[in-house]
Amino acid sequence: MSSPRITAVCAACASWYALAAMFACLVCVPAVAIAQTSSMFSNLANPAIGMNALFTGQAAHNLDEPYGLDFDEAEISLISVVDPYWTLTSNIVFTGGGEVDPEEVWVRNTSIPSLQLKLGKIRGTFGKHGLLHTHAFPFIQAPIIMPNTIGEEGFKDPGLEAAYLTPLPWFAEITGGVYHAKDPSDENPLDFGSTRHDNLPVLAHLKNQFDVTGETTLELGASYLRGRGTDDLIHTASGADVTFRNVPARSSNRHGWILQGEYLERGSRVGGSYVKEAHGGYGSFQYRLSQIWWVGVRGERAYDSFTDFVVDDLGDPIPGKVTRGNANIAWTPSEFSFLRLEYSHAKTNDGVNTTDDRIMIQMSYTIGYHPAHAY
Repeated sequence: MSSPRITAVCAACASWYALAAMFACLVCVPAVAIAQTSSMFSNLANPAIGMNALFTGQAAHNLDEPYGLDFDEAEISLISVVDPYWTLTSNIVFTGGGEVDPEEVWVRNTSIPSLQLKLGKIRGTFGKHGLLHTHAFPFIQAPIIMPNTIGEEGFKDPGLEAAYLTPLPWFAEITGGVYHAKDPSDENPLDFGSTRHDNLPVLAHLKNQFDVTGETTLELGASYLRGRGTDDLIHTASGADVTFRNVPARSSNRHGWILQGEYLERGSRVGGSYVKEAHGGYGSFQYRLSQIWWVGVRGERAYDSFTDFVVDDLGDPIPGKVTRGNANIAWTPSEFSFLRLEYSHAKTNDGVNTTDDRIMIQMSYTIGYHPAHAY
């Protein structure tokens, strides 16, 4: 039987414990709420950020340059939801030459059923290879016809694109675009520089995908681009592409292959007649040996095209017919890095009989968030 004094002490202790618990609740609950609110605003305010660094080295006996490894570029990607209607995407490139290029800065609207809008500085939806960033090229060198038609990294220009997913029983997407008129440059060989008010370059693209088997798909594409040049003539680019892609259901990360071909052409209309200015194409095959090894081969031919190894006595490029073959092997330990070794042999026989052999190595590293590459 407890004494009255012990009972009083126990009652006092219980009161202190109750007060302490109440104080803890008053202090901790707001702290938790503040922490959650702060974390929520932090997630909403900060965009998804990623960065890719690309390094390439080559040994080419025909080029007047030292051998060695070079820093190509660092690409910073920023992506964030603006509001329920828009998502903003940007890719800012820092080149090895010290230049800063806002390569892509655009917003996307996906709130309209079956219709997707893109507005800003856009990589135009033209062809197949033209949709790829440099570090996503399947071979170190871009096809020769690319820098002679729409640009080595594709057609990039401020504008507006609308993509419509048709109700056809297979995947069929139609894309239309209008862009800012501009003069030709090293990145954009197309001349759309007319100052006429009606000079509004336009693009049309059709993409179809079919299931060949449960593991293989077929993609067929067609592209057309048109604008008026500084000479007030109509300048155009057109192309067609076909891609077979195999992804085994039970070993999608260990085996598979990609068979792809593309034809591109650049021309203009003079006096009502069409003049072909440059054209060519390529065919490539990539095979996945294992989870971390890829091999690939590519053959290509370009007509009336410039390269870095066909020049005159003054060092100026000479257009001609160029044939080239590439073979590479890539070690890809993860989706964030790869090391690629490539050999190419090229020749031209339009006036200047020249051959070119080069060995190249490329390393790519990505950190943070990076959007999926074009399929």
